[in-house]
Amino acid sequence: MLSSRGAFIAIGGILLISIGLSAKGVGTIATMLPILSGEQGWEADSESTPSNGNQTLSITDIFRPFEILNSSPIVDYGMFLGTLLLLASVIGLPFFRVSANASLIRVTRTVDREKAFAGEYVHVTVKVENTGRRRMDFLEVYDAIPDMFEIALGENFIITQLGGRETKEFSYIVQVSTRGVYRIGPVKVIIHDRLGFYFEEDIRHFYTEILCYPSYEDIRRMEALSKRRQQGKMFGAHKTKQKGMGDDFHALARYYPGAPFKSLDWKAFSRTGELMVREFESEKNIRMIVFLDHSGSMGAGIPFNTKLDFAIRSVMLVMKMAEERQDLFGLVTFADRPTSFLPPGGGKAMFFQLLEILALVEPQGRSDPLAAVDFVMQRVPRASFYVFLTDLESSDSEIFTEAAKRARSTKNNITVISPFGPLFETKLSDLTATERAIAEAIFEEYLGYRKQVEDRLRGLGVEIINVGPDDMLPNVIKTYMEGKQAGKGSV
Repeated sequence: MLSSRGAFIAIGGILLISIGLSAKGVGTIATMLPILSGEQGWEADSESTPSNGNQTLSITDIFRPFEILNSSPIVDYGMFLGTLLLLASVIGLPFFRVSANASLIRVTRTVDREKAFAGEYVHVTVKVENTGRRRMDFLEVYDAIPDMFEIALGENFIITQLGGRETKEFSYIVQVSTRGVYRIGPVKVIIHDRLGFYFEEDIRHFYTEILCYPSYEDIRRMEALSKRRQQGKMFGAHKTKQKGMGDDFHALARYYPGAPFKSLDWKAFSRTGELMVREFESEKNIRMIVFLDHSGSMGAGIPFNTKLDFAIRSVMLVMKMAEERQDLFGLVTFADRPTSFLPPGGGKAMFFQLLEILALVEPQGRSDPLAAVDFVMQRVPRASFYVFLTDLESSDSEIFTEAAKRARSTKNNITVISPFGPLFETKLSDLTATERAIAEAIFEEYLGYRKQVEDRLRGLGVEIINVGPDDMLPNVIKTYMEGKQAGKGSV
């Protein structure tokens, strides 16, 4: 294929030949006109022209310059040059196609990791190998990256020469910005000739998938606070204070028949004269299941900080805290139906399963909490602590009420943490007076519908917490800690 330079040369050659042929043709016409019209040649006419300057312009006179141009060597030189340019740009093309075989270029790509957290870096290495014996004088290789990736170091292309059987490689580092599944590729290979007249392009459709987990920053901050022992009350370890056979002393109690002999407190007996037994606190683990609503309305908000994004960050934090405290944590994502389910459990392996689920969650459809509750109750029949992360906007209040009734019928504890839509979409302080009045009217409409849902759910013993972007994460953590302290969903 002709390059832009080769096309320019070819077009220039065609133009020179065309201009020369046109001049030759017009000049021939100028020569033939006196004969066809019965006039003398232009030389004789010029000699018989009166000296007073009065002369009549004939058609022969008009074409006389072209006849001069026809006999000029400039036209011949121009046509000769045009022919050379055309031949140079066209005749060499078959020879180039034979020598430049893009199929002889082998390209492979490797990455240092196929899974990364949002904000982390991935090192990409591309190896280019010439499997043939001919030298590639001008070779370009481009590796396409997703629009959501930013190149942090290096370049995703190389322009080089490649000898026979020679191998070269280039590498670059990209930063993944947001959760999801992305593909690096395809690869474009372009071979040029030495003069840059021709090129051959080949696109290799092979891809490398990168799974991007949600950001780990919240958990890093929590771990840093934990290491420095500067957590507030919200982040501290809370025990479920229940009388049992733990290690922490609870109280003294009167001896009762059947009490273990080793629990007798002889010092208390010596002081009071009554048999007393020591009682201890035992820490009970809880079973917590988070219902993550990813219906269409949960996608509203500032890009990359939508209601769904905040809910995903909340799930990650609570899961990590539950893992550290050896509680059982489960997750169900749902929209118009349950889309994924992680049975209650713990451990690092489960945490990465959770991350893969959260990486693929996208807002879609309407919300059906009843289908999600039925799905979970069939698989986890034991009483648990249900925490819903939903904006209560994509489902009818009757459906949520029925879902709460069924969950409460088997003694499940329920807390609804509900991101309030308008708070995620705008800030009143940033609005004009007119915009603020409109926003407040929308707020009132939202609050009216939400109050209907809240009245129904509170009658069933369901706790509802309305949150904005500034207090959603703290409220989710607080809900977990208070639920653990109260022994909701005790195992």
